[in-house]
Order: sequence, then C-alpha cells, then structure tokens
Amino acid sequence: MDIKQSDLGLLVSLNALLETQSVTEAARAVNLSQPAMSAQLARLRALFGDPLLVASGRRLVPTSRAETLKAPLRQRLGDLDALIKEGRAFDAGTTTATFRLIGTDYVHGVVAPTLARTMAKAAPTARLALLPFDPQTVWTAVEADTADAALVTGMTIPDAKRRAGLDEDFVVIQRKGHPRGTGPLSLEAFCAAEHVLVSPEGGGFTGTIDRRLEAMGRKRRVACSVPGFYLAPALIASSDYLCVLPRRIAMQHAASLDWAELPFPSPSFRVDLIWHPRRQHDPAHIWFRDRVVQAMKGL
Repeated sequence: MDIKQSDLGLLVSLNALLETQSVTEAARAVNLSQPAMSAQLARLRALFGDPLLVASGRRLVPTSRAETLKAPLRQRLGDLDALIKEGRAFDAGTTTATFRLIGTDYVHGVVAPTLARTMAKAAPTARLALLPFDPQTVWTAVEADTADAALVTGMTIPDAKRRAGLDEDFVVIQRKGHPRGTGPLSLEAFCAAEHVLVSPEGGGFTGTIDRRLEAMGRKRRVACSVPGFYLAPALIASSDYLCVLPRRIAMQHAASLDWAELPFPSPSFRVDLIWHPRRQHDPAHIWFRDRVVQAMKGL
C-alpha cells in the first residue's frame, strides 16, 4: 500500500465497511452516498491488493486479510482522533458530544442519577449513553472507542488508566411485615431463610456470600436467581425471601422495604473508572471523567 495514494477519509471508510459489512450502512455511518462508498471500496481493494469484502448472501464478508486489519485500524484511527482532540478547546456549555459509559445495573442505578443531573446542568446539549457491562468485552469496547470509559470492580487491566470511585458493602433486604420481624438478623435466621441471589452472569446459585458462609461451616438455600440487582427488590416485596444487596441500592428502596445488617462482617468492593491511555489528555474526556468521579464521591 502506498500511503501517498491514500488519505485518512479512505481509511475511515474502510473501518466503517469492516464494522458494518455493508456498503449502504458504511456510507450512512460516514455521511457519504452509496455510489461514493462503492468507489472508495474499489480504491481500497486496489491499494491493499485484496478484495477485502466479498459477497455472501445480502452482506459482505471480510476476507482473511481484512480480518487482520480490523483491530489495528480501529486502534490507529482512535489514536489519530485523540491526537486531534488534545489540541482542541472544550466548552461543556455548548458541546453536543455523546459520552458513553459502560457499567453494571448497580453502578448505573447508583451513579447515573447524580451524573445525569450534573451533566444536564453543566452540558445541556451533551448526551449520556449508559452501556451494558460484559466482562469479556468491556476493555475491547473501550479500546475500540465504542465506549469512552467503564466502571468496573475487581478487574486488572494493565493497559487501562484508572481512578478510584466508590467503596460499597452489603446489607439484607426483606419485605415490610416479614414474619421474622425487623430486629437484628441472627446467623441462624439468615441461614434458615430462603434467599434471592443476584447472579450477573445469569443462572448462578452461589456467590461471595455463600463462600463466606462455607468458610464459617454454614450454608443457606438460594431459591431464586436473578440477573440484575434492580430486579431483586420487586421480587422481595412480594415474598418472604431475603436478599443480600449493595447498601446503596437497599437505601434507595428503604421506604418500601426493610433492611438489616449482615450477621457477619460484610464483604466489600470498590468501583473504579477505567479508560484507554489514548484519551488521557483529551479535554472533553478529562471533563467527563471528572464528572463521573465527582458523582461517585458524592454518594
């Protein structure tokens, strides 16, 4: 490939083609007409000496050569984008940027209300996208710049930039009028009850609490497993189950549910904000990171 025959716009088009595997969708993504994108694909094929995308039914399928280009192309375009943004002034009051934050339903439910209020006041024309958390793809998304940052717990990612956010522990929730009453919860009562377990990966019936009980020579019965923290309160409100939830979620539902301290020292966890090093000096990204961390520190 002769770099003198190419331009950045052509590489941006290639990235869109590889992402969408469609001339029509790629053209829409980069604001080109379909004929113009078809012409760019022809130029790219000549430059790389490879078909890059071949027809398979109604879609285009990347060739082996194209597959090897995907990740490095995303990386280098992201680096160039960051290079340009570093020298650009940022005005929160007028920006129309979309800031994309990955997190579990816990961190979105706890952090997002404060963050959204702060952003609405300081950056009224910006947009906030809350993206779902998948431990297998979270760093890939940040690295590919399909997310600006992520809120994570207990993840070691050597390349990531990181700021500490909030510390959290757990309490037990139960419905109003629960047969056990509202006094302190004994270990015996805790183990004798039936429980709802939040299993973010879906379908699990053991977790951190069960491992803690096992270390004490105890166990409990988990009768129901749910995939998200915010599904549990409604289920608890209409049953005699108990559920161990992060304290801040329990406090959000304190008007409709009762809560109690665990009858043993609570496990704890910390939520950190991570982002890609290429965004370290991006003024808009710095502003957004500060808002996220401030939202967590205020909780």
